[in-house]
Amino acid sequence: MGNSMRFRQGFQGVLAVFAVLAWAIGAQAADRDKMRAFLEITGFDVAIESLQQGAMAGPGLAGTAPSDFGLQWTQLAERIFAPDEMITRALDMMEAVMPVALVDHGASFYASALGQRLVEVENAAHMAPDAEKYAEAQSILEGLVADNAPRLELFGDMNAAIGGMDNSVRSVIELQVRYLLAASRAGAIDMDISEEDLRGMFQEQAPAMRREIELYAMLNSAYAYRDLSDQELTDYVAALEQPEMRQVYEVLNAIQFEIMAERYERLAAALAKLHPQQDL
Repeated sequence: MGNSMRFRQGFQGVLAVFAVLAWAIGAQAADRDKMRAFLEITGFDVAIESLQQGAMAGPGLAGTAPSDFGLQWTQLAERIFAPDEMITRALDMMEAVMPVALVDHGASFYASALGQRLVEVENAAHMAPDAEKYAEAQSILEGLVADNAPRLELFGDMNAAIGGMDNSVRSVIELQVRYLLAASRAGAIDMDISEEDLRGMFQEQAPAMRREIELYAMLNSAYAYRDLSDQELTDYVAALEQPEMRQVYEVLNAIQFEIMAERYERLAAALAKLHPQQDL
């Protein structure tokens, strides 16, 4: 689903799942079978499963290269980011906080002809090898920029409708903070800095993070939607801008973020067994 689901460190929607409960309380939550069907028809299941690929690619959060960890890292990330476990966790949270009305609204759109076409291309983009995807995406994006193509603005509108850059940056910062604090508590790294100072350090990097996230969001959109028409993308943006769909993405972004944060904290706690301590 959407750019926020495709950016693998993306980390969209810094809202914690329990914050979502504030507005969901009192609304009837959908049952588990309905949630499972929702996952499949929207492609959110593939978005969650694809988190494993990002984790196995290397511990970018720690600022070290995958080669520093080797096969041990790959095996650990594969185990901790087990797709079945992540889907179960997503279902648990969705069952608790996702009102039936939002489930029905999201499923209705993604069950349409356009919705299913979007799920098809987005799922394919999720699972495409990064080297292949971003090489082609770069070429496509350069052509769109040269032509000042209208779809560039549509990509921006799409991203704004499903969370926006501010939420993306906050999510990246929060994820990195939780990861590094967990690694420090486990003795995997020596971190002579307070949580407050750590957050401040990342806040100073926020403008650069934003530029990088914006670039990857555009690259992902250019690749995923390369075979769709401008009219199809216009219709998609219109659907995403509906208040109910914005709420759908608020919940899903929060759930995806929490799953990522939990799993990376578990990875961080296991780092001490993979490599000698390092200073931050």
